[in-house]
Amino acid sequence: MVEHAAADLTQVKAAAELVAFGLQRRSRPVEGSDYRALLDRYRTELRFRDVVDTMAEGLGLEVLGTPRSGIVLAPEPGGPFATKLADFRTMDQAERLVFGLVLIGIAAYAYPQDVDFDDPETKLVDLLKVDEFLRSAIDTLKAQEGGEGTPEERARVAAEVYADMPQLITTQTGRRGRGCTLKAIEDTFGWLGDQGAAREAGSLGPDVYHLTDRFRLLVADSAGGAALDALRELRTQSRETTP
Repeated sequence: MVEHAAADLTQVKAAAELVAFGLQRRSRPVEGSDYRALLDRYRTELRFRDVVDTMAEGLGLEVLGTPRSGIVLAPEPGGPFATKLADFRTMDQAERLVFGLVLIGIAAYAYPQDVDFDDPETKLVDLLKVDEFLRSAIDTLKAQEGGEGTPEERARVAAEVYADMPQLITTQTGRRGRGCTLKAIEDTFGWLGDQGAAREAGSLGPDVYHLTDRFRLLVADSAGGAALDALRELRTQSRETTP
């Protein structure tokens, strides 16, 4: 009886370690690592998978998948790991709206159709192309119908703010300055990088990013919304008409 309990506790400890790796956004399950061994166990041992899933659920997390980049955990709304507005306390209201718009813009640009979620290869996204896409979508977003306090209203306001922002402001050191759309997109990619959802594609240029499997699974799991759906449709149409 004691041996059985000890075995269970060993499994619980291993499950906790795997969840911890998933919460460390930049951890990678490289060959020969403890992370890789635990990930392989999750994929092949049903009992261990159940323990991990149950532990994650108790922490307010959901296991979305285990691609090559590692275990992908999504926080449940209201849970301890959910993103809160306090996490963006340095932003004013307009900047938060633009941040949200840029996030769904990147998602729509990279994954315009559901079939795109089935492709495990990382997506390459150019910062300048995202800006061009969002600017082309302003009228579409302004046409969103919805009353005060709805996501559609926030999309309309965000589009108006975005349209009024200059594309580029430079600082005295030649960097992009706060208050322009390119800086807003750059900062959003930086935030995604902190979440393990994107990384710079340095060999392809300073403004090109890889979107990881983590981002793909999180977008696929999201509830979407009218604004995201409209952007995805617009992106699909533009892909079909662009050679």
